[in-house]
Amino acid sequence: MIEGLGVTVNELKSLMKRGDQLFFVDDRHHQDWDWAVKKVRGALRLNDDEVEKHLKQIPRDRTIIVYSTCPGDERSSRTAKLLQQLGWNDSHFLVGGFNAYCEEGLPVEDIGAGDSTKKIMLL
Repeated sequence: MIEGLGVTVNELKSLMKRGDQLFFVDDRHHQDWDWAVKKVRGALRLNDDEVEKHLKQIPRDRTIIVYSTCPGDERSSRTAKLLQQLGWNDSHFLVGGFNAYCEEGLPVEDIGAGDSTKKIMLL
C-alpha cells in the first residue's frame, strides 16, 4: 500500500518495476478526449464525474491510480479521494497526470476505433 494520496511518476515506475498490480482510471475531461489519441495501457476511461456509475469495473484488489490532464491534479485528486471514501483504500492520483506519465515514456495504447470520440489530427 502506498502512503499518501498523490503518487509521483518515479514512485509509479518503482511500483511497475516491482510488479505491483495496478489499475489505471483515466479521468480526463470529455473535451480533452476530443483531442486524445492515447491513454495509459488498460486504463478505464470515465465520463465526467461519473465514477459512481463505474464502480463495478474498478477492482478492489489492486492499487488504483487516477490520472487526468487537469492543472494541479484537481480532478484526479478529487476522484481518488472519492474512491477512498467509498472503500477503495489503496486509491491515489498521479502527480502531474497523463503528461508526466507520457514524458517518462511509460506504456500507452491507442484509443480504439470503437470509441465514439472523433480524433482530430493536425498536420
